[in-house]
Amino acid sequence: MGYVLLNRFSSGDWEAIDRDFCEGKIGSKEAYSRIAKIIKGDEESVLHFVRTHSDIDSHFVSFYHYCREQGIDVKIVSDGLDFYIKTLLELHHLSEIPFYANCTRFHSGDGMELSFPFASEECGLCGTCKKKLVQIHRNEYDSILFIGNGLSDRCGAREADFVFAKSSLYRYCIQQDITCHFFENFREILSDLKKRIRGVIFDLDGTLIEAYEAIYLGLKEALEHFGRESFSFSDLRKYLKADLEATLSHFFSPEEVPKAVPIMRKKYEEIYLGHTYFLNGAKEVLESLHSQGILMGVASNKFGRFSRGALSHLGVSDYFKAVIGAGDVPRNKPYPDMIEAALR
Repeated sequence: MGYVLLNRFSSGDWEAIDRDFCEGKIGSKEAYSRIAKIIKGDEESVLHFVRTHSDIDSHFVSFYHYCREQGIDVKIVSDGLDFYIKTLLELHHLSEIPFYANCTRFHSGDGMELSFPFASEECGLCGTCKKKLVQIHRNEYDSILFIGNGLSDRCGAREADFVFAKSSLYRYCIQQDITCHFFENFREILSDLKKRIRGVIFDLDGTLIEAYEAIYLGLKEALEHFGRESFSFSDLRKYLKADLEATLSHFFSPEEVPKAVPIMRKKYEEIYLGHTYFLNGAKEVLESLHSQGILMGVASNKFGRFSRGALSHLGVSDYFKAVIGAGDVPRNKPYPDMIEAALR
C-alpha cells in the first residue's frame, strides 16, 4: 500500500529515499520522516484513495476467523502507517484486530506529520520495532508465530518461536538459520495450521536423556589407554562433536581414532545404563504424546544399540516405532539417512 500512496501523493523524489532505505543507509524511521515532507493531499482524498485502490490477501479473513475459533490471538505489527491499516480493517469488518503502526496526523489542509510510538530506544532505526513488540507480548503466550515478508520483519522474526516468511524475509531467514516456512498467501498458512501432528522424531542425548557422565567416563578410559592427559567433566561439552569419531579426532590422530572407538564404546557399554536418566519433563512429554496416539521415533548419533538399550532401561522403548542410531544407516546426522529410515 505504501508505494501505491507514494506514487499518487508524493511531490518529490521518494524513490531516492526508498533506495537509501533498501541499501541500509537509513532506517524506516528516517525514511518516513523524509517522505512526510513531500506528501501532498488532504485526509479525505488520501482515505478515499485507500478505500478504492487497496485490498488484502483474499485468504486473510478465513485465516483470522479460524484463529479466533481456535483461541489464537492475532495482532498486526506494521512498519507502515496507521491510517491505511485502520481503513483496510474497517473495509473488511476486521476492526477488532489490534494493530501497532507508525502514527499519522493529517494537516488541516495538505500533508501530514508522523510519530513513532513503537520505535526502539535501543537502535531507533525502524519506526515500529517488531522485536520490541514481540518481546513485550512474550510472557502472554506459550509460543509466538511471526508472519512477514520484508526488511522491518527481520528483528521480529529472530524473537519468534516460528516464522512464516516470503520475499526478502525468507531469504534472510535461510541465511541466518532462522527456522521458517515459506508461504505465498494466507491460504497456505491456514492449511499448515490445520494440519494435525501425526508423528515426532526426537534426538536423544541432551534432548530426552542425560548421559554425559557415561560419555565422559568412556572418553577418559580411551585417553588413559593411550597415555593422554584427561580433562574435567565440566569441560566435556566443548569437546563433543556431531558423532563419536569427530569427538575423538580432537584427541587422537586419524590413525588412532579407529583404535580408540572400541575402547570408549566398551567402557561406555559397561556403565551407561547406570548413568542415563531423563531430562526434566522429557518423560511426561513422551507419555502425553503416546497417550494421544502420536507416532514417535528417535534419530541419534549415539550408537544404535546403546540408544535402544537406554530407552528400554528407562521403560519407554514401546513408545517408539523406530529408534535409529549410528551404525544403523550409512551416514550419521546431519545427513538425512536417519530421518529417512525412521520415516519408513
